[in-house]
Amino acid sequence: MKKIIISSMLLVLSGCATHAQITMPTVENVYHQEFDNKSFTYDILYSQPKPGIFSGGEQLALAPLSEVELSVASSKTLKGLPELIFEQLPATAKRANAEQADYQVIVELIAHDKLGPAYADHETMKSMGKSLVTLGLGSSEYDIVADFDVTYKLSSKGEIVFEKAYKVNESVDHEKGSFDSFNTLDEFTSQLLEKHFILTLNDFFKEATQKI
Repeated sequence: MKKIIISSMLLVLSGCATHAQITMPTVENVYHQEFDNKSFTYDILYSQPKPGIFSGGEQLALAPLSEVELSVASSKTLKGLPELIFEQLPATAKRANAEQADYQVIVELIAHDKLGPAYADHETMKSMGKSLVTLGLGSSEYDIVADFDVTYKLSSKGEIVFEKAYKVNESVDHEKGSFDSFNTLDEFTSQLLEKHFILTLNDFFKEATQKI
């Protein structure tokens, strides 16, 4: 009976993983008559510490997103950033090339970690302690972290009409169960990153409407 009870407890512990709770307020796209039926283009620049175990971690220069290597966790959201930009604008806003657009949105994104603007940070000591108690069956402890600076600039006819910088630093506890795939870490990381892009972009365009 003792063996059955112990086995049952270990099974419960191995399956009880509390996933990250990533919540955000509801936001609506920003309507302003000056944006209505206007055309937009965008330019996304990115910088992070130099990757690699043996690198000194020096901050790389800002470069076009298409020219930098991205982590798996950040890649999906960063590649979808143009869609997030247009989701904050009126439905009548149109895409155009740089020569024809009424406005250009410039994004300067600076990540503070080699893993990118958002990543899963493994809490080794906590995970080891839990592993000893559960005979290796317990969930692994992680922090899902978003840590970056981003500056948005709105340009019209080659002149900056509004810009604003944001500092993002949020950490959410996450437990990866023994039966969870590693893809779940990327999913939660992507959710946290997308949350902060939506909130900062929405705020940026709201304030921009008061300046143009």
